[in-house]
Amino acid sequence: MALRALPNPEGEPEPEREQVLHRCPVCDGRMELVYDRHHQKVVVCVDCQSGLTVPGSAWEIARIKREARWMPKR
Repeated sequence: MALRALPNPEGEPEPEREQVLHRCPVCDGRMELVYDRHHQKVVVCVDCQSGLTVPGSAWEIARIKREARWMPKR
């Protein structure tokens, strides 16, 4: 498991990415962000009221994996 991300090679800040689910995994309804802190986000379906908690570290892991797919293999 990676403990930290590699720096951006161009030194430019990365654009802010939409980090909220748009569709409920249960009923396919619209998810709404109800809590947003640096350590977690909570989204709730407006139709069925199902909730999902996403730890902040999960977004960092997703970013690292996404960048690893685009890195050239040596």
